[in-house]
Amino acid sequence: MKHPRFRHTYMLIGGILVVILYILTDPNTGFIEDLPFGASTIILISTLLKSIWYIGMLHMSRRALLDYLDLKTLIARAEESPEGSGYAIIGVGLIMIAISICITAAVMSN
Repeated sequence: MKHPRFRHTYMLIGGILVVILYILTDPNTGFIEDLPFGASTIILISTLLKSIWYIGMLHMSRRALLDYLDLKTLIARAEESPEGSGYAIIGVGLIMIAISICITAAVMSN
């Protein structure tokens, strides 16, 4: 049996933790307001863990939009001649930045 990649495990466990923290920190539950101490720490941790969803969304968006692109091949070719493959990898980075800006804009408009 093939072992799952670390990124899949990271996004699955992290996603479950984010859902739990979203429920716990929801203002309608009143959980945070009823804590005698540590509410700001839980809010900080939940804010940091929410980035797992955004990272997962960024990764899945890149894979969906660039499904024809094989980064392993680009990196292998970059070892031979860095110009062409290097430019392609820089292009993928720029696309990921653009997708990150879109995700940020969607989250901030909430």
